[in-house]
Amino acid sequence: MDSNLSDDRKASEEIPPDHTVRYRTISTVDIDTEDLTFRITTSSDIEDLLGSIQKIGLIQPPLLIANSPGYTIVCGFRRIAACRKLGWTRITARILEKSVDRFKTAQLSIADNALQRSLNLVETSRALELLDDFGPDPQQRREAAEALGLPISRSVAPTIKKICRLPLSVQEGILRETIDLSMALELGGLNPATAGDLVRLFDHLKVGLNKQRELLLLVTEIAKREDISIQQLIGEQPLLDMLQKADPDRAIQRQQIRSLLRQRRYPAITEAEANYEKQVRQLKLGNQIQLVPPKDFEGTTYTLMLHFKNRQGLIHLNAKINEILENPALGRILKR
Repeated sequence: MDSNLSDDRKASEEIPPDHTVRYRTISTVDIDTEDLTFRITTSSDIEDLLGSIQKIGLIQPPLLIANSPGYTIVCGFRRIAACRKLGWTRITARILEKSVDRFKTAQLSIADNALQRSLNLVETSRALELLDDFGPDPQQRREAAEALGLPISRSVAPTIKKICRLPLSVQEGILRETIDLSMALELGGLNPATAGDLVRLFDHLKVGLNKQRELLLLVTEIAKREDISIQQLIGEQPLLDMLQKADPDRAIQRQQIRSLLRQRRYPAITEAEANYEKQVRQLKLGNQIQLVPPKDFEGTTYTLMLHFKNRQGLIHLNAKINEILENPALGRILKR
């Protein structure tokens, strides 16, 4: 309780002395909850607040701007939502007059969140964007960001700012750690519905960045070559059937979907791979010999890898190689 009261005093002290903040009991109906101008938090869950507010009350009253009519929320979106859910029709709030500098108001909104916890990537993006919206000049915005603990590096900050402009599904993917920043920016170049479908696909398959990039490249190239949308491709059978399996083995499912897409994108290569694997099985190479084909079967040079520990092992492999040379399957491999 003391910590929250201390934060309340800190926020009040940050308001410039030439403006006033008044504590006022107001109707919750007069609060505009649709105006998200100053919203920083990404959390909409209020369950953790309901019990506390019901038992103790609003330890830290929300900060609002007086408008005509009603009030705009600066800090306390979740607190106000919790009060409304509890059926409260009136609450005590800190009220800033309409004339209060909006750049200072933006800083108060950011501070209210940043003082309580570390901001996630989306919240950091919103905070930087808010300073850009109201900051008079780059130097003042930079100084404010530094004071609030936001990134100011010219190589980092501009990239983070882009996050809050991405489709909501992509932002949610970042928050769930389904995708990282680099993939989020790649998906941001697609239409929102397509980006959302891909985020859900990655989330379902639980794939890392490299596999995500491979899948994105495959579906993009297939869609372009066949003149269909990525959404249409993802929604086709049998891909949809694979995704809708009950209790799937994720590893097997990932491999099946990758194979399906590669076969569709590279039919000649996948056919060559299948034929190659069939012939290699007939060679019965064992664990100590590997035959590596040219990449994508585009060349004619094969690599033979031997694994042995001593001279006797090599002699044994030499005999095995002679058997392989006599095997008709080797001829079929090399004649392709």
